[in-house]
Amino acid sequence: MKKFAAIALVALLIVTGCNLSSILNPIVGTWENTTLGITTNYDFNSDGTSLGTVTILSVGATTTGVWISDSTTLTMTWTGSSENQVDFYSFSSDNSIMTLTPSGGGLVREFIRL
Repeated sequence: MKKFAAIALVALLIVTGCNLSSILNPIVGTWENTTLGITTNYDFNSDGTSLGTVTILSVGATTTGVWISDSTTLTMTWTGSSENQVDFYSFSSDNSIMTLTPSGGGLVREFIRL
């Protein structure tokens, strides 16, 4: 029975196009937010590396970094920055929207999973 359940799970993941990493940690994946004409894309990889791109008026800048999370907090450290970006996070019921709230206060942003 366990073997059947494992095969069924793998088949379901293949058919639905789900990534096992994003099931184990829903932060893993590609996210996008546009606020006040500024588009921010984050790519969070399962190995803890990340890529961040900010685009304003079709001009973008990309940086690499690392990320870690616990049950409520996402911490991003970007290459060349001496400060960590710390946000509280939450998800919509289907994990398609991630809300980031800066731990020090500021603009709350909703990111859509791409």
